[in-house]
Amino acid sequence: MKARTLRIISLSTLAAIWEIAGRSGNAHLLPPLSKVISVWAELLVSGQLFQAIAVSLQALAIGFFVSVVFGVPLGLLMGRFRRLESFLDVYMTALLAVPMISFIPFLVIAFGLGLHSRVWIVFLFAFVIITINTTAGVRNVDPTLTEMARSFGARESELFFKIILPAAMPMVMAGIRLGMGRAVLGMVTGEMILSVVGFGAMLMTFSASFNSSALFATILTIVLLAILLLALIQYLDRRLMPWRAAT
Repeated sequence: MKARTLRIISLSTLAAIWEIAGRSGNAHLLPPLSKVISVWAELLVSGQLFQAIAVSLQALAIGFFVSVVFGVPLGLLMGRFRRLESFLDVYMTALLAVPMISFIPFLVIAFGLGLHSRVWIVFLFAFVIITINTTAGVRNVDPTLTEMARSFGARESELFFKIILPAAMPMVMAGIRLGMGRAVLGMVTGEMILSVVGFGAMLMTFSASFNSSALFATILTIVLLAILLLALIQYLDRRLMPWRAAT
């Protein structure tokens, strides 16, 4: 059975279970899916969702782009040069272990409650996982490939761009996909805690008014946005590495 067919069956099953549970249980706790979709359409027509998407995507796009621009090159360098990895490893481990929301007070002091702080939150959520995955990708390159290239007289630049980088790309793209998931989490976290705008403002408003249908509609929109962005990264993955798609 094809993967697409399995996804359709899985989503259809979830939708049916959600609808039945919403109609047979407490609708304030779990509204039926049909009600959520109806409210979602109302939010879409009113323009609330478009406004939230415009505000939220601004911080998400900037923060994620900067995390990729800095995280991938740093990860490549750390994977290639062991001394640099040893020097920075303790900081990467600390950033991975420490809850990112603990940085929010410092960001507020430094940048206030506006866009800059939300961009930094997105960056911090995504940067570490992108860097660590990229480093692991370089470290996992088969050493026989580099030894063979050296035996044929390959220079360091040729070794890096023709052997190491292509071999590490699957792990690099996996880190970027994980980074996007964390970036969406950072986007919502920053909006709910820092400046109450975009999706964060909608989540706070609907939860305070116990409007569970609108709350689930907002959550559903965030999930769909994340799935769309991850699908875009997977498309870029296939374009950058067509041999993997063929395999």
